[in-house]
Amino acid sequence: MDKRFWFVSIVLVLAMVLPTVSMVGAVPSNQGPSDASVLVVGTTDKLSVFDPADVYDFHAWEIWNNTGDGLLNNKPGTAGEVAPGLAEKYEASADGMEYTFYLREGLSFPDGTPFNADAVKWSIDRVISMNEELGGEVAFLVSDYVDKVEVVDDYTVKIYLKTPVGFFPQLVASNPYKIISPNSWDTTAYEADNTAGGIGPYKITSWKRDEELVMEANPDYYGDAPKTPKVIIRYFADSATMRLALENGEIDIAWKSLAPVDLKSIEGVKGVVVEKQPGTEIRYICYNCKTEPFTDKNVRTALALMLDREEIADVGFQGIKVPLYSMIPPGFLGHKETYGDADVDTAKTMLAELGYDESKPLEIEFWYSPTHYGDTEADVAALIKDQWEASGVVKVKLQNAEWATYKEYRNKGTLPIFLLGWYPDYLDSDNYTYPFGHTGATDGLGVFYSNPDMDKLLEAAQVATDPDARADLYGQIQDLWPTENSTTPFAQGALFVAYRDNVTGIVLDPLSLFHYYLVSKTG
Repeated sequence: MDKRFWFVSIVLVLAMVLPTVSMVGAVPSNQGPSDASVLVVGTTDKLSVFDPADVYDFHAWEIWNNTGDGLLNNKPGTAGEVAPGLAEKYEASADGMEYTFYLREGLSFPDGTPFNADAVKWSIDRVISMNEELGGEVAFLVSDYVDKVEVVDDYTVKIYLKTPVGFFPQLVASNPYKIISPNSWDTTAYEADNTAGGIGPYKITSWKRDEELVMEANPDYYGDAPKTPKVIIRYFADSATMRLALENGEIDIAWKSLAPVDLKSIEGVKGVVVEKQPGTEIRYICYNCKTEPFTDKNVRTALALMLDREEIADVGFQGIKVPLYSMIPPGFLGHKETYGDADVDTAKTMLAELGYDESKPLEIEFWYSPTHYGDTEADVAALIKDQWEASGVVKVKLQNAEWATYKEYRNKGTLPIFLLGWYPDYLDSDNYTYPFGHTGATDGLGVFYSNPDMDKLLEAAQVATDPDARADLYGQIQDLWPTENSTTPFAQGALFVAYRDNVTGIVLDPLSLFHYYLVSKTG
């Protein structure tokens, strides 16, 4: 069967919620923790940095989604729709260069500081200024677009843009636009362990790194109260242990990430539900374009040509992902498959022209993080290594580091070639291209790529208003990509969640954020 059948429905990603498939055990056995006022969620993911001006981890964005609102919020279960958040409404100027936000009145941050226009300006300005001084990896989502923030009055803010991008409301709903208290956050350094949060459905009341995080309902929240008053997130070292905890009723939900073998094992278990749907996550290889030999695009391209995506999806990921032949996934504007099947002979010819052959192989150090992307990551890295070395002209040394160290190495620019994954910040083709191909934006990925031709195409696609014109530009971008390979896409993922059958209200959406505040359970 063609594995791409999974992604036929993703064409609807810009218009509707993606469907889910459920498999439920016939008879309930052990229930989850008996207290219906407490939801226990298991994950193998890790938290590294809480600061919204610097955090770019999926799990931390998810925690922020539940503990701190922006002016606008992502509407659960939709393909990029935004809803009022700390702003009751907004309006855009005719030329798309100015956005005016009208704020909710009478709100306070958890530390008692009043929420007002000054706090909004301070929060957004903080991201921009700290990026200039400290180089935050996520701040480009603000710095590249926002020219300035103006306080109109106590409850009105105007944001002036550098370019009229139509997806700006989606940016405002993303993590670096979270509004935080000026009295709880520093402006001279990023705060990795600050759990003050913002104004959201929950407040963090306890956190033990890599062990447990506790969130409790915020009694002063302006919106609907969370369905479950208390959420406990427990961090597991591996998928198998988390699966057993779910089977034994020690946790209510297993989320991010169950390994393929554990997913298969748990399907049909009494009292357990498994849901899956097409996802918008992509996996890709990064090259540090300032580090030899990856300063030469022909080296990068030769390695890209050796990839057998089908084998990586089937064997490395054990069938839970599908091959990806473009940076822009199917279903997004302008998608075009511009990578093909493996062509080792052409790759060897390219490397031979650079002086690499069987007697003098290209020697590279290939890095991965062993747990951050799930238990299959070591197998995926080893398989890619085997594909490269099968050519006879490449020799690979595998290296790995846990996520916090991995990020540190990447941010310092010391990783030469390495694996990363991407969950979209906003559902637009721009988010799959600009961060990976535009001068400056790639620095936060540890890629350091720059090409004026690519910059012009990416900038033109951002401001084009005609969909056909934008699609054409993204087609040109995807045509250029395989000849440059600042990053090489190779797989697209799916969303999986498993939970006890007394749990209701789980909503998965294309942004892959888990909305804990919507979930409830019976005792």
